[in-house]
Amino acid sequence: MKKLTKKIPALMLAAAFAVTSTAAPVLAANDGVLMKAPAKDAAFVFEMPGFQNVQANNLLGKPVMMNEGLVIRQSRIENGKIIIPKSGFYYTTRTGTARMLTGHKIFILGKEYTIVDTKTKLDVITDVTIKKGGSYPLGDGSKHLELSSIGTDGNGFPAAEATFQILKPSGNYYGASFESSPNSKLIDITKGALANGTGRKTGTYFPGKDGQNFHIEYYGSPVGISGQSYLIADKVTPEDAHVKEFATGAIVETLLSEKPAVEMLLGKGESKPVGDYTVTVTDFTNNSATVELKDKEGKVTKKVLGPLTEDSFKYLPADEITRDKLVVRPENNKIQVQLDAFRNPFRDGKVALVGYTDLISLPNPGKWVSDPRFIARPDT
Repeated sequence: MKKLTKKIPALMLAAAFAVTSTAAPVLAANDGVLMKAPAKDAAFVFEMPGFQNVQANNLLGKPVMMNEGLVIRQSRIENGKIIIPKSGFYYTTRTGTARMLTGHKIFILGKEYTIVDTKTKLDVITDVTIKKGGSYPLGDGSKHLELSSIGTDGNGFPAAEATFQILKPSGNYYGASFESSPNSKLIDITKGALANGTGRKTGTYFPGKDGQNFHIEYYGSPVGISGQSYLIADKVTPEDAHVKEFATGAIVETLLSEKPAVEMLLGKGESKPVGDYTVTVTDFTNNSATVELKDKEGKVTKKVLGPLTEDSFKYLPADEITRDKLVVRPENNKIQVQLDAFRNPFRDGKVALVGYTDLISLPNPGKWVSDPRFIARPDT
């Protein structure tokens, strides 16, 4: 099953769901064989009837590849029966890094959905000693920080280096590892030791000449990084490592829609029906728009979307705080209307908006909407 559960790009908002068969209510870290991988000699089926590799375009016309599969892990034969433990049977669908505000697609159980929005958190652990081969739970315990190995480079490296990995609910590892070498024998590159170069010129150098002794210039860092995740260790021995601080992101909730996007170009005072709502632009400037959502009962949700400036794009679409300024949703979360931020939303004296209806909330973890026997977890 390795191809069906391959790693995805190392961004915390990457969209890949492992829907696992667990009994209600939603269980936490002790949920059966959560985080356990299939057996190393497990059978691998490259193609299965009904399972697809699908490509769809987002709003920007860029392709999104989606792959789905089925995983059985940690099963056994007992009294002539195949026993699959809790969370040992799951459906998985994989996409690349999910980019909000762009109409990013995901394929789930034969249906195409749009990932409309996500809510996230940052899980932090501090002052933890982990033994080699051991791990420590993150957040709700459905992911662990594992100390995978401690070693040297085999070439006289004078300090032990610890390699940490994030073990995900699927039993796979996060795509990047975190390496740390907190030792006084090393020149700490986090203090700018190499930031501007060493001052050496192009040429060849020999030990003992021109003040050279490059045999004692071992470089390392107590800090391991990947995107928005970081690890700081302050002690590594051959047996264990002490983590001073570690942080990584996680998805709290995902909003999906099976309905196609509704694209709008509205002037001041103009309206358009979107599902059970009427969307009206009541005012706008060169970088913001006041938008009203009115339901069938006449209840109005009103919000100023923006301002959308050059600085707004610095961290979009990952920046959840800035992104929230560009979208409006009523309290029931049944519809979202957003500025068409990446396609020049203020043009021709009007405002370009995109709307999604019939939103489906998928908490982490949460019961799958059409079959509560199954629990959905983002595997990032």
